[in-house]
Amino acid sequence: MAASRIIDISTPLDEHTPAYAGDAAFTRTIVSAIDEDGEGYNLSRLAMSAHSGTHIDAPAHFLARGKTIDQIQPRRWISPAVVIDLPDGTPIGDEQLERQGIRTGDAVLLRANAGRSGEPDHGTPAALTLDGASYLVSRKINMVGIDALSIESDDDPSYPVHKRLLRNNILIIEGLRLTHVKAGRYTLIAAPLLVTAGDGAPARALLVQRA
Repeated sequence: MAASRIIDISTPLDEHTPAYAGDAAFTRTIVSAIDEDGEGYNLSRLAMSAHSGTHIDAPAHFLARGKTIDQIQPRRWISPAVVIDLPDGTPIGDEQLERQGIRTGDAVLLRANAGRSGEPDHGTPAALTLDGASYLVSRKINMVGIDALSIESDDDPSYPVHKRLLRNNILIIEGLRLTHVKAGRYTLIAAPLLVTAGDGAPARALLVQRA
């Protein structure tokens, strides 16, 4: 059996984790600490948005009767995946997605912002367009992800890209780290926290690459 390489594509949760505008930033508060004599225990309290760091958007995030995180079948968190390398800052439409080897049931991961620092003053991040979302719907994929805080631009407050994807049973994973990942085929493992009635949840995202 061939050996596998595991690549972590998750954004760490710490004081440097970027947050979507208006969303709660991640904070970790020390409740108890081991003293100098080694007595006691370490304990901390976490506060964050359901959409902090690398996270999954469930259909309930934008659809009134959409499934919540806990209602999604666990098998969907392990998926064949294709990482697609795209020019930084370019809107991602159907033309950019055609002939990229996308298969039915794939998790399509868009490496579209690898040259950006993630800071607001480094330009608008590349995002999926509505025709790009429609193309992915036509391919019947499992999930789409991007190396940005959101899969779509904030130009339209009605969030048509999210809704087109989620209405067609395509899950969304945002906040990926793909700078160190080459284009190609992998297996994605991206299990969110099991939040009852959750509209979304942070996830640890790993790519498995056959050697």
